[in-house]
Amino acid sequence: MIKNYCVVGTGSRGISMWAKPLVNEYQTTARLTGICDNNLGRLMFAKTELGEQIQTFTDFDKMLDSVPCDSVIVTTKDSLHDEFIIRALKRGKDVITEKPMTIDAKKCRAILAAEIETGRTVRVTFNARYVPHRTKIKELLHEGIIGEIHSVEFHWYLDTVHGADYFRRWHRKKENSGGLLVHKATHHFDLINWWLGMDPVEVAAMGSRQYYVPNRKPGHGQRCLTCNVKDNCEFYLDVSVTEFKSLYLQNENYDGYYRDQCVYSEDTDIEDSMSLIVRYENNVQMVYSLTAATSFEGWRVAFNGSKGRLEAFEPEAFIAEKNQTDLGIRRQGTIRRRLNWESTPYTGADMDSYCIRFYPLFGGGETFKIPIENGMHGGATKDCGTICFSQTCRIL
Repeated sequence: MIKNYCVVGTGSRGISMWAKPLVNEYQTTARLTGICDNNLGRLMFAKTELGEQIQTFTDFDKMLDSVPCDSVIVTTKDSLHDEFIIRALKRGKDVITEKPMTIDAKKCRAILAAEIETGRTVRVTFNARYVPHRTKIKELLHEGIIGEIHSVEFHWYLDTVHGADYFRRWHRKKENSGGLLVHKATHHFDLINWWLGMDPVEVAAMGSRQYYVPNRKPGHGQRCLTCNVKDNCEFYLDVSVTEFKSLYLQNENYDGYYRDQCVYSEDTDIEDSMSLIVRYENNVQMVYSLTAATSFEGWRVAFNGSKGRLEAFEPEAFIAEKNQTDLGIRRQGTIRRRLNWESTPYTGADMDSYCIRFYPLFGGGETFKIPIENGMHGGATKDCGTICFSQTCRIL
């Protein structure tokens, strides 16, 4: 039986990660019947990418009235997730939503209440679980390799390509995204809760904006396109080229959204440096940090237990060239590569595997080598799509 899906929200995530796979990869089990956005220009762009047969709408309810739909996929900005989730549930539709489900406790409770009231289901796409390296961590902990778990050290690094981008998009305002502890770290908290098989019982957090501050680039403008200091800025983004132009620049007149807002803007209110102390059941403790302006991209985690220590390290991206201050070059896959930044010299091929290391409490060590899968997010996005759209699915 083929299920019918509608997508609301046609930014890059909605088109590339959801709509395109529905049209091109899952035809035997799933059908995209409609897409909705308040930006008519982006809808027209989506039609060129997906095919003229896809119906487009600027009115959400009209879409649900006009096309067959079993499930709605929500890929709007985070602050609107609750609105479209609840409206879809009350129309008798199941929902798949991008993470985070929503941005605050009040909206979360409203979604859960609507799910109970309607009897429909909401799935949040935590695709980070499906990377083989991370699945192996879960397996080892479940097998009891370190015995009783006592504490966790978890640190996530976003570099000057990926990390900076949150400060030029709509994410830079907490009213839209909830901040990076909600929008980005929701993946990380899902991973750690899943790895541990526990829920947190007490959390203390702090954060501040340390790097992307207005006085770091005197004379900066509102956006890159018209900025007077763009020729001397390490974060200049040229939106007049490639998909930036066709998806965003050419469609600004419909909603006034600038994709290239200045990373140093005065009205940005999200943090770039965050840390947490968390207590779980059985007094398991965790320290966590997220930094959005580091020299490399990736993460590391360590679990300490009664039988030893399990460590995992995932270097996702590193720029080996010195002083690479041109963002246009820094973004390129031949420059920003999957290299172990702790190993020199930085030559040779990209990494083809990640390692997990176990150190028994009283000496010795063991290494588990996990091949890296190709594809977006280490193959996790493909797996998550298969799980969402296949007739038989494997929920981790």
